[in-house]
Amino acid sequence: MRATKRKFIAVASATLVAVSGTISLNSASAAITPSFCPRFTGTLTVLSTVILEKPDGAVEQEIADKFMKACPKTKIKFVGVPANDLVTKLTAMAIAGNVPDMYASDAVNTVKMAALNIPLELRAALGQDYIDGFAKENVGEMTIGGKIYSAPWFSIPTAILYRTDLFAKAGVKPPKSFEEFITVCKALTKDTDGDGKIDQYGWAMVGTDNGSGQGRFNTIARNMGAVDVGKDSSGKWVTQIDSPGWKAALKLYKDAVDVGCVPPGQFQTGYPEASVQIGKGQAAMMITGPHTIGVALTANPAAKGKLAGAPIPAAAGVSATTSLNQSGYAIARKSKHRAAAIAYMKFLLNKENQLRINDVTYRIPSRLDAQADPQVNSEMSLGFVKAGEGKVFSNPQIPWYNSIAILASPAYQAAIKGDKTIDQIAKEQAEKARKIIADNG
Repeated sequence: MRATKRKFIAVASATLVAVSGTISLNSASAAITPSFCPRFTGTLTVLSTVILEKPDGAVEQEIADKFMKACPKTKIKFVGVPANDLVTKLTAMAIAGNVPDMYASDAVNTVKMAALNIPLELRAALGQDYIDGFAKENVGEMTIGGKIYSAPWFSIPTAILYRTDLFAKAGVKPPKSFEEFITVCKALTKDTDGDGKIDQYGWAMVGTDNGSGQGRFNTIARNMGAVDVGKDSSGKWVTQIDSPGWKAALKLYKDAVDVGCVPPGQFQTGYPEASVQIGKGQAAMMITGPHTIGVALTANPAAKGKLAGAPIPAAAGVSATTSLNQSGYAIARKSKHRAAAIAYMKFLLNKENQLRINDVTYRIPSRLDAQADPQVNSEMSLGFVKAGEGKVFSNPQIPWYNSIAILASPAYQAAIKGDKTIDQIAKEQAEKARKIIADNG
């Protein structure tokens, strides 16, 4: 399916559909400027996190090149920033007054940038008919007080990515409880070549002190029944960082390392490293989104057809929850090139280009027409599509949320080290969270 779709998309530029932004490049119409092209002559600056990733960045550049070929008067210039540095980078740019024309945006920094009055409101800019073409869950996370400040591009719902071949050899199935998670993790940890050394581990744990690690841990904690910050029945902001559920998530991390089913060097194992471990069969499962499939296959094309997704387990009495972990683009309110930014945004989000990035990276498109395509609902990404259709947790729409989210990584690293008890760690981090709430809430 995907190989066929890839060939189709590669030749699709032979047709012109001006409304969707498909480009005509045949000799008879090469001189015609497609109707989606802006009148703007100059450079549109785009701050992107995807452009630095592999293979994702190559696809984003390909789409930009296609736009520039159709609209040669308008140039797209990317400024790359690592996803984990996006909030810091954007905040610094906002303070300095040099935010690019378009910038990458997610549910967290959308709130922060809106509080700083940085983004353009998009409902009026794009039109209600266009807004209705987004999946409601996606556009809902980008909406604050009824105003839409970012256009969703894709989502990467969190689930378990696993190697179907390694699971089959071990005679195990994806875990349906956290107790099973450790059991399965141990069963998948093996010395496969008989040299006396473990060369296959159960869990490619992202243990770095950054957003990649924090987001995965907080998703697990929510499935243990604990949110890092939320509102109580009276509407007050509270934290559950010192609750049994949050402590259980810390214990899961410690137990997995203690039983030896996590590759060594977990504190240095970030998202890229863990994705390669899955691709090369050095680990059998990973808490992540469907975008990891693209990275894993880049590391090892032979893993094609050997990857699948399954829901993250939930503790007894807790409804299984995932996070969309979506990314999109906002337009700077003070941009002098709004019309050009809107034109490029719509081109990026047309069905052909949505399917193109899904084809290579397995990220789930935000537009309903692309989501309905059989390509998105088939093969290795199906488990993630199903996960995104279940109970979805959206981060609180508060500009200081990230200050609490980052408390997770020093906590799970401390739990793994074992220098302090889990109760001590949870108490310390909860006190920090309550101070942040008191200062801001």
